[in-house]
Amino acid sequence: MECNQTTICGKIVKLGILRYTPAGTAVTEFTVSHGSQQKEAGVVRQIVFDIPVVVMGEPALAVAEFKINSKVKLTGFLNRKSHMNQQLVLHSDQIELI
Repeated sequence: MECNQTTICGKIVKLGILRYTPAGTAVTEFTVSHGSQQKEAGVVRQIVFDIPVVVMGEPALAVAEFKINSKVKLTGFLNRKSHMNQQLVLHSDQIELI
């Protein structure tokens, strides 16, 4: 099964420092806070959550220049944080300020 694409809009509430993998690839980790109203079964629900995000390569260099409270639109895929940690993390490969 190959379907795993997610798009989230929100604001950056936590921003890590730019670092590099041993292979020299840029990596930045940050947290995005999302808030919206979504309709489910005919009822409008208030949605609020924070999601950790990882970006690598050129997008990581761009994110390193962003500020806390920057509004962003992210597209990428979900994966667990590690083999031992089941927390979901958004691995974003498309990032734009909104």
